Amino acid sequence: MKIPAYSSQAAFLAHYRALKSVASRRNDDERLFAEMSSAIATLPIETRAALDSTEDNGSAKRHRERAEFQLRRELAVRGIIAG
Repeated sequence: MKIPAYSSQAAFLAHYRALKSVASRRNDDERLFAEMSSAIATLPIETRAALDSTEDNGSAKRHRERAEFQLRRELAVRGIIAG
């Protein structure tokens, strides 16, 4: 299954997080979630952790912003979002 094109990284992450939170996904949603996860899995583990961080201090925010930048580059390379 090909991942649909998203208008922004925020839209991609919102959809990814929505699918991630569903306990029981349909087959199409499960395949889409797997494809989305594979794009995120290319990032280092600490980068993935920063994406999921909900901490609000300055350091955590900077790490999250860098992680989002790295994810944005990966999604642009894959054609998932506009560069």
